[in-house]
This record gives sequence, structure tokens and C-alpha cells, in this order.
Amino acid sequence: MTGGTPALGRFVLRVFLLLPLCFAAWYFTAPYHSAVAAGFARFFVALFNAGLISATEQQAIDIVFVTRVQVQQAPGQLGVLAIEVNPLIYSYGLALFLALMLAARARWWKILAGVAILFPFQGWGIGFDFLAQVGAKMGPAIAAQAGLLGAREAIALAYQVGNLLFPSLVPVALFVAFSRPYIESLVPARISAAGPRPESG
Repeated sequence: MTGGTPALGRFVLRVFLLLPLCFAAWYFTAPYHSAVAAGFARFFVALFNAGLISATEQQAIDIVFVTRVQVQQAPGQLGVLAIEVNPLIYSYGLALFLALMLAARARWWKILAGVAILFPFQGWGIGFDFLAQVGAKMGPAIAAQAGLLGAREAIALAYQVGNLLFPSLVPVALFVAFSRPYIESLVPARISAAGPRPESG
């Protein structure tokens, strides 16, 4: 057993104890950090169509993007398309990052810097969720009106990345980047106590 094993066990225990608290804090502050991520989402949407979104609203936790796309609500009545996105799908890594950093007793500025770096990745997920709904799930007529018909494959790929990879991998990667010396202290290199091998022959 290496000398780092007890320290590693204590770190893992702290992470598990902190996770419920961090997830509770993440959930109850969701309207605030989701609003920040929604701002980044609009930036990614603007890369495909700068005038597509006319307003952003918040209903409890969900982000509602009001578009300029017209849809028929009833015979002779037109309305605008509004798309809802649940930002929690893309921001749960925030709680994971906080638990890891607090368990490692990281400095406060590293925690704040990591949280700030996470926002654009959350915005990516939210923005491409919106674009996937408008550009693919609503049908080609809506996609054409939104100016997204030729970008559907790129949007689908970016949506998968934002949905499957970014939420879990980016928080862990940031933790490793900010806490490398601490991580190395948990798992020190095993030093062999054996002497040099005798020369053959």
C-alpha cells in the first residue's frame, strides 16, 4: 500500500459528502447561472442566424427562446415560434466541479475561474439544443424559414457534443488542470526498494 492511499480515500469520501450539498446549491441557484449560460447560448445561435432569436425569457428554470419564425396557430392566425430548453441538462457539471474542487481544498480564485470557464460550454449545449429543435425536430419548412436548412448536419453533431461530452468531461478536465499538484500528491509514484539488478553474464 502506498503512502498516498489513505489521502486518496479521504479525498473520495469528501467528494461524496460534498456532492449532495453542491447539487442542492446548483439546483436552487439554477435561475441565476442558467441566465448567464443562456447569454452564451444566444452567441452560438447567432453564428448560424443572428436575427433568429427576438427575446429570451425564463419560466422557472427553463429557458424560452422567442424566435422570429412564424407558425400557424389556427386558421387565419399566425404566431411566433417559442422553444423551451431545460438548462439543467447541460449545467450539472457545475455541481461536480464544485464538489471536486472543494474536496481538494482548492483556492477560491481557481473555483471562480473554473465556474466562469464552464459557462460557455453550458451555453453551447443550450444553444445547440435550441438549434436542433428548430433546425431538425420541427421539420424542413421551419428549418428553411429559420435559415438553418443547410446547417442541419453540423448542428446535429454540435448538439451531440454539447449533450454527451461537455457536461461531464469538461468539469473533470478543469479539475485536473487546476489541481494537478494535489492529484499527484494523492497518488505518489511507487519507488522500488530493490537495489540495482545484477549484471548478467
